[in-house]
Amino acid sequence: MNIIYVILLSVVSAILYRLGGSSKANQDKEFPWIPSWFKSIPKKRDVMCNLVTLLAAFLLGVSAPWWAWFLSFGLTWASLSTYWDEQFGYDNHYFHMFMIGFSMLPIMFFSFPVELGMRCLIIAIAGGAWSKLNGDAYLEETGRGFLMPITLLGILI
Repeated sequence: MNIIYVILLSVVSAILYRLGGSSKANQDKEFPWIPSWFKSIPKKRDVMCNLVTLLAAFLLGVSAPWWAWFLSFGLTWASLSTYWDEQFGYDNHYFHMFMIGFSMLPIMFFSFPVELGMRCLIIAIAGGAWSKLNGDAYLEETGRGFLMPITLLGILI
């Protein structure tokens, strides 16, 4: 049952990730069914995608002290806030997604270290390739948002 929840959370994360990166006009066009009061909430990507992903990890049985979850939340927020333009000279989505995966490092020390470590590579390759193959901002951003929780299913293997 938790797998179904993670899939649903991945869809929610995809929508939130796109909402966090699109203009007000695009939000109204792409998501007319979402209330305008919700669209006006800032940091939908940085905070809400982050919480959705951590909830998915919790539902899959990832266990760590509260402070590890808190640190991972902060690291993920930082990862979602940059695309490493200054370091690479362009939006490096491979590294961006790797750092999103790596943000769970504090949790990795307590639960599923190998699986969560492998997730760093999987989410980096999948997210980078997805962004490279899709020129459309809507598809690109919803895809990366979807990958954040769904790649956690790898810990079940």
